[in-house]
Amino acid sequence: MQKREFLHLSQQHPVAAAIKSQEEFAKALSSKAALLFILKGNAFHLSSFITQAHEQNKGVVVHIDLISGIGKDRAGIHYLHNLGVDAIITSRSQLVAAGRAEKLVTIQRLLLLDDLALETGVRTVARSQPDIIEVLPGVIFPEVAPRLLSLLQGPFIAGGFIRTSAEVEHIKASGALLCSSSTQELWG
Repeated sequence: MQKREFLHLSQQHPVAAAIKSQEEFAKALSSKAALLFILKGNAFHLSSFITQAHEQNKGVVVHIDLISGIGKDRAGIHYLHNLGVDAIITSRSQLVAAGRAEKLVTIQRLLLLDDLALETGVRTVARSQPDIIEVLPGVIFPEVAPRLLSLLQGPFIAGGFIRTSAEVEHIKASGALLCSSSTQELWG
């Protein structure tokens, strides 16, 4: 999947399904969410899920830092690429570079705990040049958006603690491309 295809899928539904358990896979597959973010799990269970998701024209994004059974290195990313993963999420700059080398869409997480984390994170993301930046916690995106939009190109995804459709609307109106949430009611 190319970045433009990812961006196209992100326009189909405002919330990506953030999947944290095997039980949530089936619910995510039957939802309106066009992008499925696998945030936890075992690498050996991914293959059939990816196949099913692609049969339904959904994109699969794997958080490589949190998936067990796979190396957090170029070889691990190569394995995910061979499985058919469309994009990776990571907080590690070196994995962004490895993902880019495998021609995967790269999403780098930016955890904003305070102003210092914002400054450090902006420098890190500017150096690694991911395709997309995910801001956590997502509910603060409207507050930090003006500053982020002036410092980084984006696009931005907001993830974490997003529980209502009103929050999704507010976040999107503030400039986020997409929200990611484990709140199943938001998957549609």
